[in-house]
Amino acid sequence: MAGLPSLENWDTTRDGLHQVALALSAIRVRCVEPQPNSLQYSLSLTPAGLSTSRLNVGGELRFDIAGLRLIYWRDEGKEFEIDVQGTDQESLLDEIVGRFASLGIDISPPRTHIKHGQRFEIEPGLAADYLTVLDAAYAALERFRAGLGGCLSPLVLWAHHFDLGFLWFPGASMDEHKDPQVAFGFAPYSPGLDRPYFYAYGWSPEAGYLELPISMPARAESGSYRGLYAGYDDLDRGAGFGSQVEGILLDYYSLAKARL
Repeated sequence: MAGLPSLENWDTTRDGLHQVALALSAIRVRCVEPQPNSLQYSLSLTPAGLSTSRLNVGGELRFDIAGLRLIYWRDEGKEFEIDVQGTDQESLLDEIVGRFASLGIDISPPRTHIKHGQRFEIEPGLAADYLTVLDAAYAALERFRAGLGGCLSPLVLWAHHFDLGFLWFPGASMDEHKDPQVAFGFAPYSPGLDRPYFYAYGWSPEAGYLELPISMPARAESGSYRGLYAGYDDLDRGAGFGSQVEGILLDYYSLAKARL
């Protein structure tokens, strides 16, 4: 593997991509039924970026990250395409709704997270770099996930926090609000943590959030959340990237599993 991109000086691009993902999520929330563990708020990954998966109006809306396009596919054909450059979050959602209306599809998506009227400033090269990193993070997490027993939620992207993740449950019950669990994932940033990182945290009703030894180069985080923080900048971004990520998460899993 060639070295993964550094994702330096990408905050404005990152924020623009996040806002587009939230607009995509608003369509999904309106056009799918409620799902266990609130999975209606998640997006699936495609080779080109993100997708709502199948909507109850038919087809799916996809975000081509490198091409900075939203594409609505239905019955194996492209119904419409929107260039996100030059728009803002509010006008983008308005255009999506209008394009659906032109097809005879009436959608009134929630606008809880549609609050930005400032034009996107997304640098195409940095958007493509993010897709490369996202693909590598997905591959590492999916390989790690495939080796776990127990019950697992899907590996998805959560638009609200813009993180890629899944949950592991030690028992047959899979309710994130009341059952013991360990969360694993990759986040481009979060409040107080401005750089990309892998995370893991364990929780149970009895123990609360677990405090566990952390293997280097990861560290224990107790600020915005309590758990493992493995900074992207501290990882091998060459051929050893996936193996290093999997090893760090496996160490945490082994300790958390014994406590849950």
